[in-house]
Amino acid sequence: LIGAGWWSQGWHLPHLHRNEEVTISAIVDSSPHPTSNLDPNLESLATLAKRYDCPIFHSLAELLESPIGKSMDGALVCTPHATHYAIGVELIQEAKRRYEEDEKNYKPLSVLMEKPMTTDVDEAIQLHTLLMERKEADKYNK
Repeated sequence: LIGAGWWSQGWHLPHLHRNEEVTISAIVDSSPHPTSNLDPNLESLATLAKRYDCPIFHSLAELLESPIGKSMDGALVCTPHATHYAIGVELIQEAKRRYEEDEKNYKPLSVLMEKPMTTDVDEAIQLHTLLMERKEADKYNK
């Protein structure tokens, strides 16, 4: 889960945690104690890590460099809207790297991004273009 703010703490994390088919493998947030105008009582990353029994990371790059990041099969992007594009690019590049590194044993990386996908139409188009340029996307373009 990328972003540990109000939506993550109030909705995403509790629902993911209740789902027996989901493992919360990591929580990423740049702030050790996320804040929100909607809820001044958000929990710290340390508290969330204990509650959901997972490690915390302070950047997406830090997560992706770790063994957890290299093996995760999905990411839920719950950050401020203006950050969605950069995070999306980073995740698409990680999926592409995985595929190019070992096409036969490739582990897909699914991305669920909160709406809006970006705050700029051109950025949304660029994300779509990046997705369609991947070699593994060929099987979906037929």
